[in-house]
Amino acid sequence: MWVIVGRTQCNFCDSAKSVLKGMNIQYTEYHVDSPSSRWLLTLIRQANHRSVPQIFDDGGNYIGGYSDLIKHLNLE
Repeated sequence: MWVIVGRTQCNFCDSAKSVLKGMNIQYTEYHVDSPSSRWLLTLIRQANHRSVPQIFDDGGNYIGGYSDLIKHLNLE
């Protein structure tokens, strides 16, 4: 299952979810502003990422952000 690490009220996060839904790709999402998922913010910062969404495919491979997702899925 794909993973989207994002936050609430994030247009790029919402767009990434829409793209995956439109392609019938299942995903789970974590919000860095949720108390139960705040630990992910630490991991993202340690990886020198400064924005959301951070997207991983169903094999655990790091895709990147929204623009990277579009390129990865050959939708540009």
